[in-house]
Amino acid sequence: MKNLSKYALKIAIVAVLSVCSLTGCKKDETRLEPVTKTTKVSEIELSKLLQFVSITTTAPKDQIVYNEQNEEFVVYGWYHKSLADVRSEYSSANEYKATYEK
Repeated sequence: MKNLSKYALKIAIVAVLSVCSLTGCKKDETRLEPVTKTTKVSEIELSKLLQFVSITTTAPKDQIVYNEQNEEFVVYGWYHKSLADVRSEYSSANEYKATYEK
C-alpha cells in the first residue's frame, strides 16, 4: 500500500507539472499603434534632391518622378530610390555640393 501511494504521488506531481508547463504564462498584450510619420518635403528641398538624383544617375529631370505616397524617387520608371537614402547621400555629398551648389 505504501508503494502504491508513492507511485500515485509521483504520477500526480508529474501530471501537475505537465499541465503547468503546457499552459505557460500569458504575456501582457500591449497594443502598438502604428506610427504615422509626416515627412513632408518642401519644394526647395525636393528641387535640390531632384537635381542631385538627376546628376548622380545621369538621368534627365523629366525622367525622374517623386512618389509622395511611397516617399521615393523613381528614375526611368523602374529604378526606385527611397527619400531617406537620397537625403543620406545628399548630406554626405560634399564634392557634389562644392561643384554644383555655389
